[in-house]
Amino acid sequence: MFGLKKDSPHIIVVGCGSLGAYIAGKLSEEENSVTVIDKNKNTFEKLPAYFGGFVLDRDANDASVLLEARIENADAIIAVTGDDVLNMFVSKVAKDIYHVKNVFASLYDHNRKDAYQELGIKTIWTSDLWLDVFKEEVTL
Repeated sequence: MFGLKKDSPHIIVVGCGSLGAYIAGKLSEEENSVTVIDKNKNTFEKLPAYFGGFVLDRDANDASVLLEARIENADAIIAVTGDDVLNMFVSKVAKDIYHVKNVFASLYDHNRKDAYQELGIKTIWTSDLWLDVFKEEVTL
């Protein structure tokens, strides 16, 4: 389907909402080989003009899509869809089946945090980030 940038880390970003598009753009700008997966092709319009990676307008819930994105060569996968269950599925497949070293998943429902941790998935919960920044910046 496409080639990877030689000698560049291969990173797969699943989800091309505002967060996914931003992350993919920044990683591409840093000369990484980036593939973005989203089932809604209109979301790719959020990618910056300088984005030099690849896009797949497919559903990452289908493991064959991850193969098309060359998950077997991935150095990292970042799951930032709006669906915690899909983020968990993609992360678990990447970690356990394809042995991707760096797997990160966005988490929206804090009640699922323990489940992610039990599965060994590194999570990023926006509310925790907000709270950390607030605590650093504000003294009460």
